[in-house]
Amino acid sequence: MEIVTWSKSYETGHPVVDGQHRNLFKLINNLNLELLDKESNQAFSDAIEILSAYVGTHFKTEEDLMKSVSYPDFENHRQEHDNLKEQSEKLIKLFRLGKVDLTATISKFLSDWLKNHIQEIDKKMIDWLKGQEGAN
Repeated sequence: MEIVTWSKSYETGHPVVDGQHRNLFKLINNLNLELLDKESNQAFSDAIEILSAYVGTHFKTEEDLMKSVSYPDFENHRQEHDNLKEQSEKLIKLFRLGKVDLTATISKFLSDWLKNHIQEIDKKMIDWLKGQEGAN
């Protein structure tokens, strides 16, 4: 089980996006703590629901930002979001059906995805946005 720690290396330079990313780190860590309690499937289920709702809010924020500035790589970035939602929903469904033990699987999947997505996809988008602001 991996506790994910926020560091400056994850900062994009956009205050709203960075604030939401910090909250995602906290929510993933809350999920990790719930996973340590093997007796608490309901608490895990609640933590997943909270994380899922927040991820939806965060993705909408990013997608609205990208649309507002006609970000040229919008479709690829949105596809990344859609892929995460789809993979997460599959894992959660399997967990609820009792077909998979998610203790390590979903924790690692989410933390790895979040760190990689921020450092590659989100930073690329914010760098482009900064370039547009500098050109005006």
